[in-house]
Amino acid sequence: MLLPLAVAVLAATSYFSGPPAWNQNSRLALTRALVEQGTTVIDDYHATTGDKSLRDGHFYSDKAPGTSLLAMPAYALYHGARRLVGAEPPDVRLVPLDPRDPNRDPAARRPGDRLAYNQAYRTALYVSRVGSVGVFAVLGALALYLLALRRLGDRAGALLLAAAYALATPALIYGSAFYGHQLCADLLLLGFAGILLGQGRWTMAFGTGMCLGLAVLCEYPAAVPVALLWLFAWLRRGPRFAAVAALGGAPAAAVLAVYHTVAFGGPLKTGYDFVYLAEFAEGMRVNYGIHAPDPRVLLELLFGAYRGLFYLAPVLLLAPWGLACELRGWPPVPKSMLEGTWPVKHVACVCLAIVGFYLALNAGYYMWDGGAAIGPRHCVPMLPFLALALAPAIRAVPRAVVGLALISGALTLLLAAAAPEAPQFGDPLWGHAWPRIWATDTGYAGPANLGRMLGLPGPLSLVPLLLVLAWCYAQARPHLRARG
Repeated sequence: MLLPLAVAVLAATSYFSGPPAWNQNSRLALTRALVEQGTTVIDDYHATTGDKSLRDGHFYSDKAPGTSLLAMPAYALYHGARRLVGAEPPDVRLVPLDPRDPNRDPAARRPGDRLAYNQAYRTALYVSRVGSVGVFAVLGALALYLLALRRLGDRAGALLLAAAYALATPALIYGSAFYGHQLCADLLLLGFAGILLGQGRWTMAFGTGMCLGLAVLCEYPAAVPVALLWLFAWLRRGPRFAAVAALGGAPAAAVLAVYHTVAFGGPLKTGYDFVYLAEFAEGMRVNYGIHAPDPRVLLELLFGAYRGLFYLAPVLLLAPWGLACELRGWPPVPKSMLEGTWPVKHVACVCLAIVGFYLALNAGYYMWDGGAAIGPRHCVPMLPFLALALAPAIRAVPRAVVGLALISGALTLLLAAAAPEAPQFGDPLWGHAWPRIWATDTGYAGPANLGRMLGLPGPLSLVPLLLVLAWCYAQARPHLRARG
């Protein structure tokens, strides 16, 4: 059961390779600077992104460094292999609006100009993303399967829940891009699984702390759910487990403090204190752009056609009902399972608190729409905790879950094929993804996936992935009626 699920998630997240964009380029710039030059300064790569900081005459990525750091092994292998065979390095050139304009440095970009990335750059971005975000997407899906199996006692239900999360929500969209949100989500999920399934072993406690520490290293706001999960570990596993978990998270905290000191002059200084672009700096001037949640924004984040989560992944509509059921203790956990050692109400409270935190944070953020994005990208780290609440629906109305999951999966595949950088206007599904899947341009403007590389046009480019997913289902099917 675990192997087909792992293959399905790895195939899906690896299948797409969208065009370079600011958010992803910023992280790749730091990875390249660390691997190629042994520095946090991105002066040689800063022209590819507006998501950057300027301090003492040098440019830095303004993102939390965790995603870039975790991508270093994969990029180092690619960089070494490229140099060994003498292949061209990742590069970008300026394509001016006026063709008569002489060649200029990409940093001298003017309105109407665009950047053209060579294939080596796109490959570097792809390798870095698959070797970091993609790997943890697989681990996160497996962890959720194990959690669901202990909750449901049913392999078919557990597989449905894990597959719905990994393949039918924005988890797939941001698992197919070099962002920190999905990486943070899966690290939080791994830490949560370590607390619930760790049986008190010190190695599991240390690993749990490592995952939670890395989550903060990837996304700063994760510090709040990490503190909540650590308190939960203290209450459920005892002070010894919590203490060892704290030791496991200490290396990530030390790395973050060192990075901040080297790049920004102090352990508590971040790239957001030195944002380069004036419009971003002004928005984050007070409390890093975080204010009281706006109820109207919250409704848009959940139900709107612009950035609405339930609009893009209707299967998650059943999750709030599931949370309410679990808080009321329904359906009861069979005595043969973890009753007494895994209080469902307590777990539901933790999930509700994490979901509520991210919704409140996103609803109060000055750039709540995430800029060029699909769905509420700042809420992505909460998705596994919301998906876990599908368990009651899988027991009560499994056919409804399957139907909504299939609809959500179709929409998610379409959105992933279009890349996560949707315009800051219009409907990202029908105004952005639908036209792009039909686009004949396979260069910068067209959707990029492995099917396109095989010469398959339009929606037919998704057929190879669908065949792989069908094979995975066929491999898992003989075990679906078996009990965990």
